[in-house]
Amino acid sequence: MKRLPLLAIVTALASLLPLVGCTCAILFLTPDHTPRLLTAAVGYGAVMLSFLGAVHWGLALEQPDIIPAGGTQRLTNLRLAMGGAPAVVGWVGLCFATVHELIGLLILIAGFAATAVVERMAWQRGAMPRGYMTLQWFVICLAELCFLTILAACMGMRPH
Repeated sequence: MKRLPLLAIVTALASLLPLVGCTCAILFLTPDHTPRLLTAAVGYGAVMLSFLGAVHWGLALEQPDIIPAGGTQRLTNLRLAMGGAPAVVGWVGLCFATVHELIGLLILIAGFAATAVVERMAWQRGAMPRGYMTLQWFVICLAELCFLTILAACMGMRPH
């Protein structure tokens, strides 16, 4: 398996900046801005989730040298399915957010958690590049922390 290039690490970490920015803005700006910032956070979370899935599509379509020997067609099919599922979950979260933002946020939280579990299983089978899970755990955990912080902040702002 190939190692992760430095640029992949830098861009993965940089991809968190819009979500961290939305989270900080929700926490520190007046509540008047919260609905638009929540929409932006959910939208960006859906994009992030789609991108996490796209990694698996890229691996499925990579040259055969990155695919472990034995059962390559099954692995390719599994990667293609894993690649599409997070995009659908992100889209569903975005759709639900148009009705109720917090439901969309909860769907994204579940989608990121499920993606982490599936990617860990793939990594344990040797189907992911070295260093990938460390980076993904960091990105997914920080994204989840942002989502949970936003959820807590929004729940605290709601009238009882």
